[in-house]
Amino acid sequence: MLVIFDIDGTLCRTSQLDDDCWRLAAREILGISSMSTDWNDYPHSTDESIASALHERVHGVEAGRQDIDALRDRFVSILQEAQETSQDQMRQTPGASEFIARLRCEGHGVAIATGGWTPSARFKLQSCGIEHESIPSAFACDAHPRADIIEIARKRAIEQGVHSGNDPSVVYVGDGLWDLIAARQLGIGFVGLASGQRESLLREAGANDVFPDFVDAERFLEALRETSP
Repeated sequence: MLVIFDIDGTLCRTSQLDDDCWRLAAREILGISSMSTDWNDYPHSTDESIASALHERVHGVEAGRQDIDALRDRFVSILQEAQETSQDQMRQTPGASEFIARLRCEGHGVAIATGGWTPSARFKLQSCGIEHESIPSAFACDAHPRADIIEIARKRAIEQGVHSGNDPSVVYVGDGLWDLIAARQLGIGFVGLASGQRESLLREAGANDVFPDFVDAERFLEALRETSP
């Protein structure tokens, strides 16, 4: 079985910080006084796509590479400044590191697929104390649609020998509706990691298993096995 994890709101408790950094970066670089941080409002819930949509909304033309890079770089620097101000703003979801270690110890493949940019995503994982350098990963820098990012992560897991291409057992773990939709598009399993409104939205959309964290590893692992195609 290959288990692919989202980052914001899933492995890391960084969703609110991510929203705040986006608002500030959009205001400084694009002059936007307010923006929606309901990522369902954008063509794709991934940073490259969000940046492109915001730029086109403001300037009326498609964003160039330089435009996207300027927004990305300022977003990353704001994130780093926030971490320097208070290291409590980025924390791993309880049990995340231990659960990843258990999956790998039991012979399961682990990968990461996030809608975040590569530098910001890796900075969040590092700041939250999640070992990730040896884990096959894909980011918003690789593709716009989340389903494509997940598929890239799956292919990298096969290339790096952590998952067999003949094994159809693949599960995505995420916190948003966009995560569930992407998993369905790919025909893979899905387990939710959410609470409050996001949990309600996932369950209303048909997610059978939604957990608040990774602490109950036995139940979580059972849910992964049951939902795996």
